[in-house]
Amino acid sequence: MELLTGIVLSGAHGIYEVYTDQGKLRCTLRGKLKKAFAEAARGRSVRGKATGPLARQQRAEAEVATLPSRLSVGDRVKVRRLDAETGLIEEVLPRQSELARRDVGSRESNPRAQTLLANLDQVVIVFATTQPEPHFGMLDRYLAICEHAELHPIICLNKVDLPHDKSVEETAALYQQLGYTVLWTSCETGQGIEQLRELLKGHITLFTGPSGVGKSSLVNALEPGMAVRTGMVSSATGKGRHTTTSSQLYPLSSGGWLADSAGIRALAAWNIPEEELASCFVEFRPYLGECFYSDCLHVDEDNCAIRQAVKDGLINERRYQSYVRMLKEEER
Repeated sequence: MELLTGIVLSGAHGIYEVYTDQGKLRCTLRGKLKKAFAEAARGRSVRGKATGPLARQQRAEAEVATLPSRLSVGDRVKVRRLDAETGLIEEVLPRQSELARRDVGSRESNPRAQTLLANLDQVVIVFATTQPEPHFGMLDRYLAICEHAELHPIICLNKVDLPHDKSVEETAALYQQLGYTVLWTSCETGQGIEQLRELLKGHITLFTGPSGVGKSSLVNALEPGMAVRTGMVSSATGKGRHTTTSSQLYPLSSGGWLADSAGIRALAAWNIPEEELASCFVEFRPYLGECFYSDCLHVDEDNCAIRQAVKDGLINERRYQSYVRMLKEEER
C-alpha cells in the first residue's frame, strides 16, 4: 500500500493527529520507530543485526543518527492508512528547522533540548503600538531567539489606528534599517491584514507576542472564528494552558499553517550560548572577529570593535543595551 505524506498537527500520549491529502488521521508510531526514538533519546544509535546486509545496516544507522528523540508538532511523516480514521506512522522525514527550549525534566548539569515546533520557517512577533506600550527590549529577545534558531521573523505592530507615541515609528524604522520586515496592522480598519495573509501563505508560522496586543483579534481577522474556535493565542499567554509545552498547528484556508504559541515564554529557560549571542544581533555581525581579544564578550573589554561601533553611532545604543541585559541573564 502506498504511504501518505502528512504533517503532525498535534500529539498526546502516543496518539498523533496527522493531516494528509486524504484528510486527518489519528495515528500511532510503528514499533520500530518507538524503539528508534527511545534509543535516540538515550543518545545511542540503533545498530542493525549483524546477519543483515551491510548496506541495509548502514542505511538504518544513518536514519537513526538523524532521528529526533521524539515526534513533534510540525514533523513531516510517512503514514500507512489503516482505515478511514486511523493510520500508522512508518517514517519521520528530516527536519528543516525546529524551535526548542530546555526540557523542563532535564538536569542543569545535563540539559536536553525539547522541540516545541518542527519545520516552522517564520515567526510573526506581535506588539501593539499602544495599550499596552511596546516593550522593544522584549522584541529584541524574540528577534535574538529567531536568529539563533535561523527562523525568519516578521514584526507586526498592531492597533496602528490608535494614537501612539512618535517614538514607536522611529524605533520601527530602526528595525527596517536592520533588514527586518515591519508590518503595521489594525483589526478595526483592516490595515495590513491582507498583506499579513499573503505573508503566511505556504509557510508554517508561529504567531506570538505579549498579552493584550491583539493576537486573537488578528487571528480572527485572518481566519474568522479560528481564535475563538481553537482557543489559540489566549490573552493569558504564559499562564494557564500556556504554561504547558503543548503546541498545535491549524490550517489556513488561504494556504499555510498557523502554530499556537504554547511554551514561547518559557524559551528564556533555553539559553543562547554567550559566545553565540552577539551574532544574534544582526548589526553586530560586520564587527565580529575585529576585537583585540578573540573571546571578547563586548561588555567591558578594551579594544572592542562592537563597543567602538556603538560610540561611533554605527550600532544603536538601546539595541546594544538589550544585548548586555541578555548576556547577563545568560550568565546567571
